[in-house]
Amino acid sequence: MSSAWTCDGCGVPNIDRASCEACGTSSPTATGADLARTALKDAAAARAAQVEEAARGNHRLADHLGSVTDAHLDDALAMRRLGIA
Repeated sequence: MSSAWTCDGCGVPNIDRASCEACGTSSPTATGADLARTALKDAAAARAAQVEEAARGNHRLADHLGSVTDAHLDDALAMRRLGIA
């Protein structure tokens, strides 16, 4: 997905994402593969933030970001298992 769109749910502009970064609403033109790629990108970003926060000594936030990473990976995996992506 390589286009800009404004979320119908919350009005936030998004670029190169299949779902809204603020509220998670899917782009009206997103495919399952697009959504899976966005979920994997979000998982990578959450993991990078987790490592950074752990290095800062903020272990409570790092633990939470681990859960966020897992949730994004679960989304991508579910789409693949369902044959959507």
